[in-house]
Amino acid sequence: MIRLAPLGLVARLAVLLAALGLALAVGLVRPVLAEEIDLNIPEAEKSPLELGGVVEMRYINHILNQDSALYRLRYYNQKPGSYTEEWRPQLELKADYKEGIAQFHLYTHHEYHEFYSDYETVNKVYEGYVSLKPSAGVTIEAGKKAFSWGKGYAFNPAGFVNRPKDPDDPELNLEGYTALGADFIKSLGSQGLQTVAFTPLILPVFNNENTELGQTGDVNYAGKLYMLLYDTDVDFMYMGGPNQPDSYGMDFSRNIWENLEIHGEFAYVKDARKQSVGSSGGVNIEHENQVSYLLGLRYLTERDTTYILEYFHNGAGYGGDQVDGFFAYQEMAWRQWLSTQNAAYMQRADMLTRSYYRSKNFGQDYLYLKISQKEPFDILYFTPYLSFLVNLEDLSFNVAPGLTYSPVTNLEFNLRVIAPIGNMGTEFGEKLDDLRSEIWLRWYF
Repeated sequence: MIRLAPLGLVARLAVLLAALGLALAVGLVRPVLAEEIDLNIPEAEKSPLELGGVVEMRYINHILNQDSALYRLRYYNQKPGSYTEEWRPQLELKADYKEGIAQFHLYTHHEYHEFYSDYETVNKVYEGYVSLKPSAGVTIEAGKKAFSWGKGYAFNPAGFVNRPKDPDDPELNLEGYTALGADFIKSLGSQGLQTVAFTPLILPVFNNENTELGQTGDVNYAGKLYMLLYDTDVDFMYMGGPNQPDSYGMDFSRNIWENLEIHGEFAYVKDARKQSVGSSGGVNIEHENQVSYLLGLRYLTERDTTYILEYFHNGAGYGGDQVDGFFAYQEMAWRQWLSTQNAAYMQRADMLTRSYYRSKNFGQDYLYLKISQKEPFDILYFTPYLSFLVNLEDLSFNVAPGLTYSPVTNLEFNLRVIAPIGNMGTEFGEKLDDLRSEIWLRWYF
């Protein structure tokens, strides 16, 4: 992060050190002078402007699963072959300016994406908001902000105002939503109910803002009540709007021991719309009350090995006959295309299956495990890891070994391999890749 230091400070330090060195050289510094001379250097004033960012260069090699439903759907009239490459250079910029009770925060994302025959340039404002803090317990914010509701690491069923995480990259920065909100915080004591906080939000849909939350002119409302109760973090959430189902949630996090934390989330979405596709291409739309929940733990050993384990039930997901019909319909559309060469069959299949593929993981029950080891064999700034994501219904899974290494300050090297494993007709067995290898460099400034 770049901080703009006051002009003249470096010069003053140089003069002072030069004078002191000269005095020592000629023997003019005597013990008595140590008491007479004040060598305290005034602290540099903190600049109101802070700038920073990260540059990333990412290369991805895809060994394609040419028999998968997604491969056929995406490349039915193309011939990418058994593998393809992807390039994703990125730049993210951050600026913070603070003056009195006001603060302005800006975070932008810029990316060039090249994948097979597709080329795309992305320029987005991830965050851009103004914050006012009239008192220690009150903050008012307006603008675009990325929220982090929920305690889960790979999934957040109660994160109603979050963008969905990618379990392969759960720590990536994500685009926020435009909102008007506030934070009211009150400390109550050191026992029992220690802290209470309330966060109300208004999320309007207008122009190109918040279009995922409804139609232009809609005004959505959300709120979160936080409590620190007997050393346990607890949140209660709500979200609703004209085209948003009423959603109720809660989460908790508690350190059982110094090195063991448990956490959980619960979400109830009332009268949610769900679309499914039958084996013959028929579309079924229903409204249902969806219950989702997560339970997890984070454990750190004496050897600095970290275990993150989470079970996630996705009430909005698909299971059983819905998944079987989904894949059977794509197989039927593929055979119709082969016999007729009529692209309309595959185009319709692409349209009808978007509700499934829109979600990174469309199943109902998952187990997530990540194991990471800090600095094994005394190799400084080196962290290898291994993660698993298992669909507990069809027993297909993702395995992803990787490593992170920072040879110098602010430079980070990453390597990862992702292997989906499963039979045909299962979630991970029908993924686009047989194997995906990634390498990327990040430089923070």
